[in-house]
Order: sequence, then structure tokens, then C-alpha cells
Amino acid sequence: MKIDIKKINSPMKDNSKAPVLITDATIAERKEKVLSNMREANISSLIIYADKEHGGNFEYLTGFIPRFEEALQVLNVDGSSTLILGNENFNKVSKSLIESEGVLCPLFSLPNQPMGDFKPVSHYLKDVAIDDSQFVGLVDWKLLANDYEAFHKLSSIPSYIVEGIKEVVDGNKVVNATQIYIHPEKGARTINNANEIARYEYGSSLASDAILDAMNHLQEGCTELEIGNLLQLEGQTPNVVTISAFGKRFEQANIYPTSKKLMNGDAVALTVSYKGGLSSRSGFAVNNVEELETAQKGYLDNMVIPYYQAYVYWLENLKIGINGHDFYTKFNEFYPQSKYGWELNPGHLTSDEEWLSSPFFENSKADVKSGMIFAVDFIPIMEGYNGVSAESTVAVADETLRNEIKTQYPDLWDRIENRKKYIKEIIGIELSNELLPMTSTLGYYRPFLLNTREALVVTQ
Repeated sequence: MKIDIKKINSPMKDNSKAPVLITDATIAERKEKVLSNMREANISSLIIYADKEHGGNFEYLTGFIPRFEEALQVLNVDGSSTLILGNENFNKVSKSLIESEGVLCPLFSLPNQPMGDFKPVSHYLKDVAIDDSQFVGLVDWKLLANDYEAFHKLSSIPSYIVEGIKEVVDGNKVVNATQIYIHPEKGARTINNANEIARYEYGSSLASDAILDAMNHLQEGCTELEIGNLLQLEGQTPNVVTISAFGKRFEQANIYPTSKKLMNGDAVALTVSYKGGLSSRSGFAVNNVEELETAQKGYLDNMVIPYYQAYVYWLENLKIGINGHDFYTKFNEFYPQSKYGWELNPGHLTSDEEWLSSPFFENSKADVKSGMIFAVDFIPIMEGYNGVSAESTVAVADETLRNEIKTQYPDLWDRIENRKKYIKEIIGIELSNELLPMTSTLGYYRPFLLNTREALVVTQ
């Protein structure tokens, strides 16, 4: 394929400014998916762990995370639920989206708060009805095994909690069951309905708008702090560290924006992510190809163009039903890992977390399914060159799901159609019917970050 640089109008910021909440019907559907997976795996009870950084599985049925504390949810196969919460989140029991009992566990609270004489976790678990007639599954946030079918014994839940669980449940019955939620093929959370896609589109498009705004305000003399401020929007909590970085990064181990001013020729990295998807752009603060060659000779031809060709290939070849191993293999043939150095999966699922799991790896048995939401995310690493990124978010949807979105969320459907039209008519990428851009900036990349008019296009 031929990639050119042309003067084009940039995409429009199009976030709805209206967060979408999960409906009661979706919660009922989510609960049944989890219970069905439990029945299939002979698991009679799940114990789901959460803290601020790892709350997605807990939030899936409750609707909230324990903010600055730890928490457990005990979900039995009969559908009964108990939330074990710390001092400052115990009042959320009645707010849970599925009906739940509550147990106060001060150990899950902040340091030096009243801890109830430091009674062990087992003391509080004895007040919870845990169905141990079959296996008891621990749900954290990691699969911790190459065999995603294996219900093994490892867990990333803090040991003081695991030890407490094994004091009230036969340890031989306790297994890691995180795959019930995030298995790249069978996990309940990997497939989204129309309501969920609408909810996550709000966050993914918000991140996209922020990145576009930040790029539009790049100019010599601006600071990382000024640009970073444009990335934080609408009071929403990012699910990764926001990046606004100019020039050399990680000086004195710092990963946050500073008062450093942008100079012509500086490397630039911009990233922000909210529930539903991450957007990023990286490149150089230059106005034209001559300045880019001065900043880093060969960067455009050796790094940017091959990356963008792979990006287009990714979009053109992602299809419902394709096997994850096959996609990985074909992508590697087109954009060889041995040459371009990408080390992680060529794309992954996204949700409340920026990275949920991925079906794209060697020997994967997982297939791409309708309702999955993907980050177009692969990171080339080549010695002597700065990185390049245009990470964005896309959903895959069969005809039934597309019609549900069109009927239930007509404004969202209009945004999707407008995005696809821009991507086809302006950028030159024709997305299949089943690919739904979750952002207006999908496929949009400026090779000269101080030049707001020129971008890469496909001209074949």
C-alpha cells in the first residue's frame, strides 16, 4: 500500500458529553454470564478481589470500586452476593447494582484507622455464606499461567487475604478463577452489548478528544504541564498514567508532566486513557520533512511509514471469527517482530481497564467475537529511533449488534457513521461493516506534530 502526506482537515472532536450508565438489564445479563461460567467450571463460589488499581472484576457486577481501600465480593452459584468492605466504603453495600449483603472488615481500610483489634480476615469471612460444595475460585486480575483453561493455585491477591480464605475453606478447593471474567475467549467481560459499547465509547472518545486538543495546542514554548492539563477532562479518572512528555524522558525517574518547554525537534509523547480506551500519539515537534530529518534522520521512512502500513493492515484484517493465533501470525508476517521490535501482543481487549486481556498471541485458541472492544496497540522498538504511536479503539459488531446500537443509541450510531465516512473519504481506509470506530481519531496520524494541516493518508 502507498502512504502519502497530504493537507487534510483534522477529524472533529465528537464526545457526547453524556456518560452512559449500565442498565439493570445489562447487570442481569452480566450476572448470568458469570454464573454460567461458574457452572461450567464446577465453581460453587467466587471471591473477587479489588483495590483502586485492580477493581474491574469487582465493579463488573457491583458498579463501583472501593476507591482507596481493598474489598472482596463473594458470589455464590445460586446468585447470592456478599460485599466485604473497609471503613469508608461499607456504606456502599446498598448501592451495589446486584443485591448484596455486607460485612465490615476494618483490615481493608487505610493505615492507622480503627482496625477492630486486627482480627484476621478469617474472622470476617466466618460471617459470610461461602458455598464450598465444589471449587472456590479466587478472582484477582492476572491469569498467571500459559494454559488459560487451568484453574491453578497461584493468585495475586494479597497473601494475608488468601491465608484467611484458606482458614475457612479447604485449601484443596481454592483455585484461581480469574479466567471466568477475562479469559480472552470465554471471559464474561470480553463481550459487550449495545449498552456497554455506548458506555465505553464515552470514555474512549473522551480520550480521543483530549489527544486531538493536545496536538492542536502544541507549539514551541508550551510546557508539558499546559498540554497535560488538556488531557485531563470532565473530572473522569484516567486508568493509566497520563503522559505529556517532551524531549528526553524519565529524567530523575520522573514519569509526570513538568514545566519543561517544547523546542523544535523534541520528541513528543502524549497519552491519556479513560474507561473504554486509550488514545496516544508520539513523534517529533517539527513542521515539515526537512525538520524531521534534522531531528532524526530516516525516522519517517524507517519507523513511521512501516508502522502506519501495519496499522492499516491491522484494521483491514481484523474480522469476526478470525483466530487469535492466525491474526498474530499474519500480522507478524506483514510487520515482522524481528525487524520492528514490537514485544507485546499486536492489540488487546479494553474495558474499564486499559488492558483487559488479549486473544492475539502464539498458539491462541481464542477467536475474535462480536461485542469485543480492541485497542489498536502495537509498539515498535528500533535501535536509534524514537517511538511512534497512534493508539486508538475499535469495536467489532455483527449485524444484530449493529442494529441494536442503531436502535438504542441513534446518536452514537451517527457518530460511528460519520467517523467511518471521514476515515474512508479523507484518510483512505475503508473499514468493514463490522468494525466500529470508537473515536474520531482512529487512523489519524500527523507526522509533523507542529503542523496541524498535514497527515498520513492511504493513496492506493
